[in-house]
Amino acid sequence: MPATNVSYMTWVLVAAMLFSGSDIVSGQCQGSIQDLKICVPYFQKKGPKIPPSQACCDAIKGVDILCVCHHLPPDIGELISIEKVVFVLQVCREPLAPGTKCGSKNIKALLS
Repeated sequence: MPATNVSYMTWVLVAAMLFSGSDIVSGQCQGSIQDLKICVPYFQKKGPKIPPSQACCDAIKGVDILCVCHHLPPDIGELISIEKVVFVLQVCREPLAPGTKCGSKNIKALLS
């Protein structure tokens, strides 16, 4: 399972970035942002793209991802791979439309 390859520091940093402001995001976005923590191993910067687990896809389907993307801090790309987030969303059949901005990245640029 990819989770064993994620360093403790990566978990701490990503969790801090994604979830420290989760009250703000949760208040504005539908679904439980906390449920997305199961997907963190698939978003790590190092290593290949790995198809997500069904549990990750289920978590994604329960959250308004477009809203979450809109509220991600611009520097989230320093901690996770937005390209891998786009890949995971596509695999889970919850793709973002070209032109969508997630964090500081334009999804159209990532799809080409």
